[in-house]
Amino acid sequence: MLSVVPLAALTVVLGVLAAAILTDPPLDFPFSEPPPGAPIPSVDLALGDLTLSGRVVGPDDAPVDGAGVSLKERDRPVWTWSSSDGAFALPELDAGPKRVLVTALGLQATAFDIELGPEGADSVVLKLEREIVPPEVPEGLALQDLRGRIDLGPLAGPEGGFEVLFQPLLSPSELGGGFPRRVAVDREGRFEAPLLQQGGYRVILLAPDDRGASGPDLLSTGAQDVITIQHGADGETGELELTSKAGLLQGTVTAPATGADEADRPVRGALVRAEPLSVDPDETRRGTLVLGADDFRATRTDPAGRFVLRHLRPGRYRVTVVAGKARRQSDIIVPEGTAVDVPFDKTR
Repeated sequence: MLSVVPLAALTVVLGVLAAAILTDPPLDFPFSEPPPGAPIPSVDLALGDLTLSGRVVGPDDAPVDGAGVSLKERDRPVWTWSSSDGAFALPELDAGPKRVLVTALGLQATAFDIELGPEGADSVVLKLEREIVPPEVPEGLALQDLRGRIDLGPLAGPEGGFEVLFQPLLSPSELGGGFPRRVAVDREGRFEAPLLQQGGYRVILLAPDDRGASGPDLLSTGAQDVITIQHGADGETGELELTSKAGLLQGTVTAPATGADEADRPVRGALVRAEPLSVDPDETRRGTLVLGADDFRATRTDPAGRFVLRHLRPGRYRVTVVAGKARRQSDIIVPEGTAVDVPFDKTR
């Protein structure tokens, strides 16, 4: 009897909770239900019965194709495009004053004030009076095409995606200064910068992962051997012939064999990171190597334990391999345009 009573009480409590959940909404989701038979208010969509139609023409009264015609009806935008004969129609409007904005390629945007009567309006003609004339090139400013080819070498990889940055030697505010220009490099190493402003430029080659940045420059080893050109000073610059100085690191990560007769096992998914090392310029710490942690390459090993780190500028690198709790480091020198083998196994 003692075990039956609590079970029955528990059943009653659970039934009450279930009924409360099914009948009462959550406290954080309030809502109200209109009484039965109550009228449902209509939603005002600000849709009128009138249509504003007409044509868009240019300064020579010729029809303008593809002009944007728009206005604001209460809080609702109404817009359309003109057809090949310049015709347009803006439907579902109310009577009253309208301000119509017309935009078209090569013509100055214009606003027109139109009174739309209760019976509608006759077809209106919206004339764009002024053409947009491109500014003349200032005297002495030469724009010339520049083409070139970069020898990416056997280290480039099959993915492509390199970018050339032309960085002006003078700022835009200085006479003869210009703006940076970026162009893509195809898989054969060719690039083209059409209508490049004359002036002095530094030429920077960026790896696929560094597109949109300003470095690292794969055409140089540092600040002492950057590539600069004077474009347009003596006529055509000609076709540039450049060579990438990038190298790469490659190797295999293995784990010690578990048995005496077994070979070392390749490690899949190990993290491999290469960070450049440079000499500290501080006189008090001369000769000390400084880690460039903000400029690194990283990858993971494939199922065979292999890895490749491409697009490394020549120099000294600290290579770190992390696999689970194991961690190995080695300082490696990457020569110009060279592939360096870096094995990581139980002996390292």
